Amino acid sequence: MNVMLHLTDDTQLRAHGFLANGRLFAEVAWDFSIPDSRLGEGTLWGTPAMLRQLAALAVQAAIQAEEEACWQAHQATTTAAAPGSRVA
Repeated sequence: MNVMLHLTDDTQLRAHGFLANGRLFAEVAWDFSIPDSRLGEGTLWGTPAMLRQLAALAVQAAIQAEEEACWQAHQATTTAAAPGSRVA
């Protein structure tokens, strides 16, 4: 399976659980629209355990992205400093 999902701060997210054929499922749905775009709404569903695992991986990826951005900013500051100068 290949899932490509682009979320922005404007994406509206909703979640709920439901029973189907005696099994418990969790669902995350989203709405996002850009004028003149075919982007719109979507739904992702699975067992609660799998959606928890997906959520944990998403949090891990977000933390790693923030750490990478901080590291890149620090490297840019260090590189831009003149030789022999101090960087806090």
